[in-house]
Amino acid sequence: MPRGRKARKAPEIEPDPLDQYSAWDKRIAKTFYYGVIVCSAIFILGIWGWILELLITTGKLAIFMSLHIGLQIAIIAAAVTGHLLLLVLFYTLFKGGILKICRALFKDRVIAKKYEDYTTLRWLIGVTVIGGLTTVFFLLIGLVPSFSQALAIFFIWMFGHLEIWRWILDLGLFGFIIIGIAFFIFYFWNHGVYYVLRNMKQIEEEIEVDERIRRERLQDADESTLRKIYKKETGKRAIYKGKETKGYIEWKRDNIG
Repeated sequence: MPRGRKARKAPEIEPDPLDQYSAWDKRIAKTFYYGVIVCSAIFILGIWGWILELLITTGKLAIFMSLHIGLQIAIIAAAVTGHLLLLVLFYTLFKGGILKICRALFKDRVIAKKYEDYTTLRWLIGVTVIGGLTTVFFLLIGLVPSFSQALAIFFIWMFGHLEIWRWILDLGLFGFIIIGIAFFIFYFWNHGVYYVLRNMKQIEEEIEVDERIRRERLQDADESTLRKIYKKETGKRAIYKGKETKGYIEWKRDNIG
C-alpha cells in the first residue's frame, strides 16, 4: 500500500427497518396497503363517473367539446398527470406506508420471539376477539332497533340506486370500510395477544421469585421448622417411629436440594 494513503472502508449500510418484522407481518401490511390503493383507484374512478354524468346532464360537456382542441388536450393531460402524481405518491410512500402499518399492528421480532411458544393461545385470543365483536354487533341489532334501521338506511343509500358511477363510488367506499374493520380486528387481536402474554409472563416471573424466596427460607430453617412446614403443606407426618418418612425425604430433596 502506498505510503500516506488510508485503506478504503466499505460504506456503512443502514439496516432495513422492515427486517425486524416477519415475512407474514410484511405480507399482511402489504395486503392492507394494496387494498387502500385499489379502493382509492375505484373511488377516483367513481368520482370521474360522477363528473362525466354531471357534464352530460348539465350540458357542460358540449361546452368542453366546443373548446379549442389544444385546451381540450391540456385539460385531459392535466387530469392524467394528476392521476400519475397520485401513483408516484403511492409508490414513494410504499416502504414508509408498509413500515407504519407494521408498527401499528405488530411487534418486532425481538418481542415476538419471546412469545413464539404461545401459538395456540394466540389463535384462541384471535377467535375470542372476532367472537366478541360478532356478539356485540348482533346484540346491537337485536336490542337496539335504531341500530338495525340505521344499517338498513345506510345500505339502501349506498346500493339502492341504478347509477353506475355511484355503484363504482360506493364500491370504493365499501372497500375502505372493510379494510378499516379488518385493520381494527388485527389491531385488537395482536395487541390483545401481547397484553395477555405480557401479564402471563409477569405472573410467571412473580411466581418464580416467590418460589426462590421460599426455597431460601427453607434452607435457613431448622429441622423442627421444616417438619412443621411439611405438615402444613402436605398434611402428612414428617416423622414416624423416630424415622423420616419417604415423602418427607423427597420433599426436602426437591425443596432444599
